[in-house]
Amino acid sequence: MLSKKEKLARLKIIRSESIGPSTFWNLISLYGSGEKAIQALPILVRSAKRAFDICSDEKIEQEQEAMEKIGAEFVFLEDEFYPPLLRNISDPPPLLTMLGKKENVQSFFKKNIISVVGSRNSSIHANKFCTFLCEKLSNDGVVVVSGMARGIDTCAHVGSLKNGTIAILAGGINIVYPQENEKLYKEIVENGCIFTEMPFNTTMQPQLFPRRNRIIAGISSGTVVIEAAEQSGSLITARFAAEYGREIFAVPGFPLDPRSVGCNNLLKDGATLVQRPQDVLDCFENRKIIQQSLFEDRPVFSAKISEKDLEKTRQKILESLNSVPITIDELISSIKIPPQEVLTALIELELADKISRLHGQRVCLSLSNAI
Repeated sequence: MLSKKEKLARLKIIRSESIGPSTFWNLISLYGSGEKAIQALPILVRSAKRAFDICSDEKIEQEQEAMEKIGAEFVFLEDEFYPPLLRNISDPPPLLTMLGKKENVQSFFKKNIISVVGSRNSSIHANKFCTFLCEKLSNDGVVVVSGMARGIDTCAHVGSLKNGTIAILAGGINIVYPQENEKLYKEIVENGCIFTEMPFNTTMQPQLFPRRNRIIAGISSGTVVIEAAEQSGSLITARFAAEYGREIFAVPGFPLDPRSVGCNNLLKDGATLVQRPQDVLDCFENRKIIQQSLFEDRPVFSAKISEKDLEKTRQKILESLNSVPITIDELISSIKIPPQEVLTALIELELADKISRLHGQRVCLSLSNAI
């Protein structure tokens, strides 16, 4: 369990400008705690020569007060109400906001959790099948997760609402999107729970949906896709699920319907065919998959590196990278510099907007430096 001081330090870090989950975890790994990382950030920023503000205590207090008014609370990765399987992805959210009854959440994590996603502009047949599928899965003890969007997401929640469902939001915990789902939102708070990694009052923005999708994929044992166009956001969720080693299911669609191209392609690539609820249940019964904590302790490094060595490392990294992403392991092997120095230099370069960090522990030059 984290102390109150450590929780405050981590809150300030993750709510600070330009610090995402990957940078956050590298800071914790390098300095051992949020409190020590907070002390080191001003030094990192000065070496990066970039204006940077650590989130203030006042902003944290304002967010906490707003959350208390609606009954929401922060959930850190080390807390008991943090989704167990989500701990094991490459860039887990250091902090979630949760809204719902704690007894519901505790019971959910003892069951199999399946994500169901698909088209916002879904067909009548797809909506009917989705509702039927999720109702049957829910009645069989499976917890259904989705993103509370229009179409398939809404049907997934409606079908599983009676036994409890989990919604993952792309915006703040208090932002209902779309507005017509306000009643559903309140019902999920009562019969299920809602999670988000975004700060209170964060409005919907296109770039936030992939971040939400990785949580939908990471929180569950598998992902079912129902109607997805060739460039659908649902396929992003499926790609995350594949990256995390989770099962991928797809419902076949009519070949000439553009809303089915994505699902049919998933099936060609080896996704499990779903024509009835038992197709999903059989997979997990055979493998006897049970939700469990897969979190592994992150290594703690010492941060005693000279500025002269760091400058050489930063320069070597910039010379080695281009616009094509590579993994951090590949970078370390290529430049033959100790991992501790590389991780520290990567944090500084990311804060200086000289590199971009992508999911899967990959990095590349930022757009402005790649030109």
